[in-house]
Formats: sequence, structure tokens, C-alpha cells
Amino acid sequence: MLALNDFYAIQPALRDEMLLDAIRERHAWHYACNCAYRATVSARGVGASVRPEQLPRLLRISAITFKGYVEQLGTPFPQDQPRPFLEWLAAQLSIELPVERAVHLRPRYPTLERLLRAIETLYADLGLEIVTSSGTSGRFTILVRDKAAIQVATHAYFTAIARAWGICPGHDLVFVMPARTRVAMAHIAHLGTRVLEWTTHNTVAYTMPFEADPDTIRVRTGRTFRPGMQGLWEQRVLQRALVWAYESLAEDRFIGMTIQTLERCAAAGHPLMLLGGLVQLDAVAQRLLVRGGMELPAGSRIATGGGLKQTYPRTPDQICANLGRALRGPGGASLPVADVYGMAEANWAAFQCPAGNYHVSPWVYVAVTDDDDCLLQGSDATGLLAFWDPLGGGDMYPPFFQTTDRVRLVNGNGHFDPARVCPCGEATPYFVHHTIQRVDLMEEAGCGATL
Repeated sequence: MLALNDFYAIQPALRDEMLLDAIRERHAWHYACNCAYRATVSARGVGASVRPEQLPRLLRISAITFKGYVEQLGTPFPQDQPRPFLEWLAAQLSIELPVERAVHLRPRYPTLERLLRAIETLYADLGLEIVTSSGTSGRFTILVRDKAAIQVATHAYFTAIARAWGICPGHDLVFVMPARTRVAMAHIAHLGTRVLEWTTHNTVAYTMPFEADPDTIRVRTGRTFRPGMQGLWEQRVLQRALVWAYESLAEDRFIGMTIQTLERCAAAGHPLMLLGGLVQLDAVAQRLLVRGGMELPAGSRIATGGGLKQTYPRTPDQICANLGRALRGPGGASLPVADVYGMAEANWAAFQCPAGNYHVSPWVYVAVTDDDDCLLQGSDATGLLAFWDPLGGGDMYPPFFQTTDRVRLVNGNGHFDPARVCPCGEATPYFVHHTIQRVDLMEEAGCGATL
């Protein structure tokens, strides 16, 4: 088995052939082991083996697949039906999840967080960790990884970030995120630095001074409340209190903690990466600009994630410009400011290059489809992003998804044109700068925009 980093050196045509072979192998394995996946693709006429023209039939809609419990349970609150929820969860996985242990669950839990912790405890021998989407609609994407899947996912993320941005254990990492949360982007950062033992070498800091559990996020964003009297209390009391606490207390604290951490890292002389949502980073930049900015060690960079999912007085470009003025390298040199694209369901992320484009990891097969779910042909096409991740997906679930994000994809779709290689020189598929349209924005904000 090739190491993930080896895929960068393989010729694109050969790489695509290898990925298609791996997709067929992974499909056969998940078809045999995953009840929900088998039911979906069987209904489309696909069996244990798959022909090339059937590739689109393997795709499931990422925004729906791991929210399927809502339809099955008839509620977005699985804590009210723990045992049926566990049965649903077991059907989504390709590993054996002994559902007979459900007898040890309570009939109800007060919060989703309490239920998810109970399930993790129940299956501690499997090393299960449950992550969620940001869940601003109140309907969370819920995914499970085991020890092996965590290893695969973290190595996929950190292999890609080392290649794209040169980030390695010699860097300090400053995350404008909570230290404890299930939201995917922040959780994978925590897992990655833990699995790769980053903290034994350099500083890893999380500067959001609160836990972002699913129920707090749901109530604070104010779009879905529990039924009955509990919902009235959430809407009329708790939501207002959480908004006040964030605006009056938490924002000032995370800005201060972030600046103090940056000062400490700068004094140590280590290059660092500062990563957070645009809104949070803009708040830090505004405070730094008032005091004349800050100098960071050579090799430092700024990374944004999550996009803007709310009305905000400054555009992403304006925020990035402010960050470039607030944080400089030695002698006033500019620091790179770049974005990362990802989603809860994916075990990969696309990192922005110096040309502004977003590069997909070479071990992921990507394409775009039209509104009828047909694959678009050609080396430069615009449509809904679809991906097959046979190597980075692990054994937990088949990572073949149709997203609801519209992108302009170059050198994907199994079509590589040397003339269209990105100006940065990386010969991997990429999304063209400023062409990512997150069609499901009204339903789900990105991690960085909500924490």
C-alpha cells in the first residue's frame, strides 16, 4: 500500500486508474458490510461489483445521509429515542456495532451531548469518537470514527497541509476554536495534534474559552428549539443568555487569549499557524490593528475556514486584507493568508494555494455532476461536487458522496490537461478561486463560522 504522500508523484492518468481500482475494491467491501449503503445502491441496480459507468450510482447525498435519523425517528432530537437512534447508527456503519448493548442506555437523555458520550462509553473498546456538523439548522450530521479511521483521517489532513502549506511539527499551532467540541473541523485539529504527538514538540493552543457542545450551538443560533415548555425556555431565556454571554464575555476573552498566545509563541521564535473562522479572526485583527499590529516569526501563516455564513460588514477579501496588515513577518514582510475547504463527511480538505485555488488531495477521486446527477466531462467543468475517497475513508462507512456545493473543477472528472495545471505548479485537481458556492448555506453554516 502506498503512503498518501506518494500519490503526489504519480502521473495523473495512472493515479486515476489506481483510484478507480481502489473504489471498486472498497465498494465491494462496504456493499457486503454496510446495510444502509447496500440498500441504496441495490435500488439503483448496482451489485457487489461495479462497472465504470455505474460510478455515479455509488454516490449518496452527504447533506442527507448522516441526518437520516431525523426521518427515521421523526424528530431531530435523538436523545429522546436513544435505542432506535443506536439501531439507525449501526446500520450506517461497515463495522460490527453490537446493538444488544443498547439495553444499557437510558430511555432518554437531557441533551444530545449526553447521549453521544453514553454511546462512546458503551463502545469504548472500539475507540469510537462521534463528530457532528455545526448543526445550525438543529439537524446535525452525525458521524462515527474508530481508532483506525481516526488514524487514517488525521494522517490524510496533515499530509495534505504539510504539502500545501509546509506545516509540520516544527510549527506552533494556534486554533481560534474551543479545546473541546464535536464540530468536525475543530475536532479533527484536536485529534490530529494528539495522534501525531504534536504537543510533545511545540505549542498547540485553543483560544475559545468555552465548550461548543451540540445543544449550545443549536440554541445559540436560534433556529430549532425543543418542543413544549423546554423549547419555550430555550427560546425566551437560554438563547438570549447565550447570545449575551458570547457577545459580552466570550468574544473579549477569546480575542485576549488569542493575542496573548500569539505573543508567547512569537517570543519563543517558532513559526506558527493561526487558524480560525473569518469572523473570529477579523475580531482579533481589529484589536491588533488598534495597537499597531504584531510581528510573527518567519515561516508563520494565517489560515481561515468555514466561510461567512451570516450577515457581516466586511467581505472575506477585506477580512484577509485586515489580517495581512495586523500580522506581519520579520521586517514587515507579508504573511500568507489562505483558506481551507472541507465538510464534516469528508476525511480530506482542500487547501488554498498561492494562486488562490483549492487543491484536492491526490488520493481522492473528484468530479462534478449536473442537476440530473450525471457526471460532467472535460478537464474544466462547473457543477455539484462529487467525491470518492477510497484510501482516506477508512472502514467505517463508504466515503462516496454527492455534495450540495457547486464548484468549478479543473483537472478532475478523470480528465487531466497539462495545459490547465494550476499556476502554483501542483498537478492535482483543484477548485477555481471564488467559484465555490455552498448551496446548503441556509441549512448548515461551516464550523469556523459558528464556533
